[in-house]
Amino acid sequence: MSYVISAKVRRDAHTTTPVTVRPHEIAILQHIFGAENVHTLEGKVLDAKTLTPADIAGQSPDSEDEFARLSAKYGGDKKGSFVEQIYGPRASGGLDKAIENLSAVVAKLVPAAESGASKSGRGRKPAAESGAAGQTDNTGNASPEV
Repeated sequence: MSYVISAKVRRDAHTTTPVTVRPHEIAILQHIFGAENVHTLEGKVLDAKTLTPADIAGQSPDSEDEFARLSAKYGGDKKGSFVEQIYGPRASGGLDKAIENLSAVVAKLVPAAESGASKSGRGRKPAAESGAAGQTDNTGNASPEV
């Protein structure tokens, strides 16, 4: 399982899209949309070096072939695949190194994120723990049964 980050991408003057991505995808989003258009949910410019526990959205299953997944997800332009433009050819191992480095950075933030979620009540709880037949409202809190 890999940790994922919540972010917002400003695609144009009228469109901002919330996204949940793995930390190594931030560089690809910045390449496509411009670093100034990739923000935290609080509206600050998102950078892998400035991630905070509040930016962690949870976990996602690992991909068997992350390079292929990212190539299919983001595509490319006349210069080639965006993944190759950022991390180099698959054989260079650039993507694997980035995943390893960024996973270590995020792993250091996780204990703070988990303790902050339990104190603030903002974390998502599994349905079995929520006590409300698995129903939650938009904040992840259990909805009262009707």
